[in-house]
Amino acid sequence: MSLPPDSRPGRAPWTLMSVVIALAVLSGCRTVPVQVSPQAPELRFGGRVDRGDPGGPRLSWGGTSLTARFTGTSLGLRLLDLPKVEELAPNRFRFSVDGAPFRDLYVGEGRMLYRVAEGLPEGEHVLRLEKETEPVVGETQLLGLELDPGARLLPAPPAPTRRLEFVGDSGLTGFGIEGKSEACSFNVETQRSSLTWPALTAQALGAEASIVAFSGKGVAVNYANDPTPTLPQLYPRTLPHREDSRWDFSSWVPDAVVIQLGANDFWNEHPGEALFRDAYRALVDDIRAHYPGAHIVCVLAPGLVDSKSKEFKARRHARALISGVVETVRQSGDARVHYVEVPPNPGDEGLGCLWHPSRKTHQRTAEQMTPLLRDLLGWK
Repeated sequence: MSLPPDSRPGRAPWTLMSVVIALAVLSGCRTVPVQVSPQAPELRFGGRVDRGDPGGPRLSWGGTSLTARFTGTSLGLRLLDLPKVEELAPNRFRFSVDGAPFRDLYVGEGRMLYRVAEGLPEGEHVLRLEKETEPVVGETQLLGLELDPGARLLPAPPAPTRRLEFVGDSGLTGFGIEGKSEACSFNVETQRSSLTWPALTAQALGAEASIVAFSGKGVAVNYANDPTPTLPQLYPRTLPHREDSRWDFSSWVPDAVVIQLGANDFWNEHPGEALFRDAYRALVDDIRAHYPGAHIVCVLAPGLVDSKSKEFKARRHARALISGVVETVRQSGDARVHYVEVPPNPGDEGLGCLWHPSRKTHQRTAEQMTPLLRDLLGWK
């Protein structure tokens, strides 16, 4: 016959004090918040998010997101802002719990805990966090989540099966979209990715969007001849500021890729027909190599307008070159490449900061692109 646990040789008998200590330890465990690893497999990220850092995933592109499902009555996020240009900091996010109206979250300096939800009813809840600012502002790193004592992280709801990728410049980043006029300059207060026509179009179509857009970037020439990499050079990257951060194209395959580029190439002069045409064709070919079955839609942006100069008509030249590339590709046998023209601002839609598309212009563009993509992809 075995001995009772408190009588085994070499074991001290249980005492009232040991019972009290054990109960205190167990009680303490129930009052300690649950710390969730930023690499937890239950978390779902949207867009190009770099998960290679053991310290936590990094988000840079506008529109990148986090979806988390959890139990308990509160939720905290541990975040670290990694600005590229200090005067443009901090990064701006928006978040919603259980479908409530979105609220803004500005990520400050240093490692901080942000209490994004408190006083929730008992049960399961879903967080949606989206990055409103673009890569020029910098990266933000998720360091972890904090839940109520005894709460659990659950598998996030599945992502939409429809997928759209958008490739472009400030016309897709929401640059100045909340500005009152063209007189304001760039700042995080007036940039909002969720109001852009890519975001509105994806939402209307029930699709998940990945927005690979960076202000000032061109196809062959950046704005003001900025010597930093052009958008096609950044396209293979997960984090645009890191050359070694390479995107796994097999991890997320879109149904369609929409390109809206060219405004910065023609910012003040013609970049040269051969230079622009070859760079645009190379980008289309690169996208096709990664996504053999996707539709590729090449858009002449509403922000591309003819200047007042009789000698230089930016929109006319861009139209001829982009549509020409599309026609050449189609004649070569690729019928899944398309040209679309979005009319310029008719004059009554206002302007965002530094003559960028206003909220009304983005809305009008979404109203044009939504049915076009729906028909093209056969989505009901």
